[in-house]
Amino acid sequence: MIRTDEVSRTHYSNEVRDVLEREFVQKNYVDHIDKHRIAHETGLTTRQIKNWFIHRRVKTRK
Repeated sequence: MIRTDEVSRTHYSNEVRDVLEREFVQKNYVDHIDKHRIAHETGLTTRQIKNWFIHRRVKTRK
């Protein structure tokens, strides 16, 4: 399979990463309300936040 459209990686600023890490310490799973609150606070989309939490949980398992 040849991928023609490469998706660029999102690089998070230190401030955004701090907010996400602080939320992750409080709870490993983000609910709908918190997802929207974090999105408003950081300027990210709810999908980016959801994916960040998914990848962060995988990282802790390794």
